[in-house]
Amino acid sequence: MDTRFNYYPCDFMTGKELFDHYQSAAQRQGFGSREFHYGNILFQALKLEGEEKIFRLLEIAENTGKKIALAYSEPRSEELTDPDIAVLI
Repeated sequence: MDTRFNYYPCDFMTGKELFDHYQSAAQRQGFGSREFHYGNILFQALKLEGEEKIFRLLEIAENTGKKIALAYSEPRSEELTDPDIAVLI
């Protein structure tokens, strides 16, 4: 039996490919789904941190079983209402 192609498809995906994969899943599953929520988190993280960092974090997350989340760089204050960094959880 040929096992060369017996792998999980994400094993060889780049950060960009992973980002696109999660965005496609969000569109397929629709508003309110977990995939839609995670796709939105990734999009916001991309806006906050930039492509290079988020694509690298996606590759790390995929290899370690973690997810990307939005967080605050400082304890929340009255002025800071939106998360301002992306982290692995």
